[in-house]
Amino acid sequence: MKKPLPIALAAACVLFCSAAMGTAHAQDSCADIETVDVQFEARAFPAQRIGEAVLFHAGMYVDADGAPNAYGPHNRGLDFTANALRGGRFLSVVLHPDGKPVIQRSGRFKGFYVSTTSLHNAAGSPTVPGTYVDARKIPYIVLPPEFMKQFGVSLGDLAVVTNQSNGKTSFAIFADVGPHGKIGEGSVALARALGLNDDPRYGGTGSSSIAYLVFPKSGLGPGKLRSAREIRSSTLRVFRRWGGARRLRECSNRELAMMGKRPR
Repeated sequence: MKKPLPIALAAACVLFCSAAMGTAHAQDSCADIETVDVQFEARAFPAQRIGEAVLFHAGMYVDADGAPNAYGPHNRGLDFTANALRGGRFLSVVLHPDGKPVIQRSGRFKGFYVSTTSLHNAAGSPTVPGTYVDARKIPYIVLPPEFMKQFGVSLGDLAVVTNQSNGKTSFAIFADVGPHGKIGEGSVALARALGLNDDPRYGGTGSSSIAYLVFPKSGLGPGKLRSAREIRSSTLRVFRRWGGARRLRECSNRELAMMGKRPR
């Protein structure tokens, strides 16, 4: 499939070119950084509230949920079938009333389960793969319930995600609610845009080199999907209004310097 410009390259260009030119609404002050601990059951996870955004650093598991070939019988999907289960029960696929997964009966992905995402088209049919956010095509992030509650984040909110190991950046949407206490997860498309191995089985990174900048109350809310193009243009507006790459760089550097001065 031909594209005018890869998502990661386009996003990086937009971010850093716009930062160089400056924007009318740029906010350069980092005086409002507030470090907040998200309370997970087994640990406290640090995040920074910077104005109207929330920044945190983590690794990235690769999520295939929402892809029409994410899971299938005999482990033949993009991801291990076991990753669609929790406590022995299917949670990431559509189920029949008897608890058995719905299997696609026609089309290119005939024989695969119908994989779901928390964000879905409210007007779509539950058994149609297109009702959900396709992990292969849409850069999305996954967040746990504790993070949502702490910062007022809702499905459909927007984010800027950066791989600090290589400088690649992508715009993304919050499309799936993950399990309690687990943070640092993105779709196949997001991992690819960030230059990571995008294989849901073996890809991603365990290094906390991925910076997630999330904008609460920036989305259309549950029930409404966006294309990759719409995610890019909408996130760009929100990001520029917040202060863009320049503010993110300055505030990140200041926070790292502050952390270096803290006793361990």
